[in-house]
Amino acid sequence: MKKIILTVCLVFLATLLFAVNVVAAPDTKWAYKDVEGKQLFMDVFLPDAYEEGNSFPTFVVFHGGSWRTGKAEWHYPDCKYWASRGMIAVSVDYRLKDRDNVDVPLECVKDAKSSVRFLRKNSEKLKVNPDKIVVAGGSAGGQLAAATALIDTAETNDDQYDLSISCVPNLVLLYNPYFKTSDNLNPANFVKENAPPFISFLGDEDQAIPVVDILDFHNKLIQSGAASEYYVGKGGKHGFCNGRNPNNKFFHWSLGLSDNYFVKHGIISGASKVKVPAGVAILDEGDFDTYGRN
Repeated sequence: MKKIILTVCLVFLATLLFAVNVVAAPDTKWAYKDVEGKQLFMDVFLPDAYEEGNSFPTFVVFHGGSWRTGKAEWHYPDCKYWASRGMIAVSVDYRLKDRDNVDVPLECVKDAKSSVRFLRKNSEKLKVNPDKIVVAGGSAGGQLAAATALIDTAETNDDQYDLSISCVPNLVLLYNPYFKTSDNLNPANFVKENAPPFISFLGDEDQAIPVVDILDFHNKLIQSGAASEYYVGKGGKHGFCNGRNPNNKFFHWSLGLSDNYFVKHGIISGASKVKVPAGVAILDEGDFDTYGRN
């Protein structure tokens, strides 16, 4: 009897570990910057056809953590998905307050811009399509993603790359973006004409970010002439779209809507490959609010 109970417990434990397991390790790492002798890397997931192809749309994501902590590994699940959709997908390690003792988020913004410029500068060698780059970010990483698209002040650049190489992505994806920083680094203060399309997600129970704040940002984008979609998940809290738990209903929901948006704006083509695990709820339109589809 004890052996049977032990076997059942081990099977249950294995199942539990599988359910929360982080997806496979990246295919490679690319060093995109050297700052004071420290190399910064992006973790790279490659599409199946990478060896045979010449140019691929590219997904670039910045993790959250209040610019103080955080890991590139947090976005391995979404990178794995976008690689399955034929994209090069990279999760970027950037300098952090606790680890690197730098001025944040200023130095983080510099790194974010450098990562995009690195991909464009080396686009032929890396097989990156420079005209189909999506930049994404969650929480503090959302501030970085939006900054690459909107903030063009001299203080947010460094001498790592020729500034004639654009750091502006072709589309921006934001998960609960945290813009609460100084005015000169708040992307909402820099909305302008010719901004790329944005798609944003927030939970209505996010204690850090009021729904109205991102709605105001969305409306500014619309008023400037930019395309923008904003989705508010009911019951969602801060970080609610992260895929580290594969049974997170908001992760699959946001992937599906983002996939549709990428297709709409010509980043990728074909049918979505989002597969919601058995037992995980599929959200319907009563489970979220949609603002200003464009």
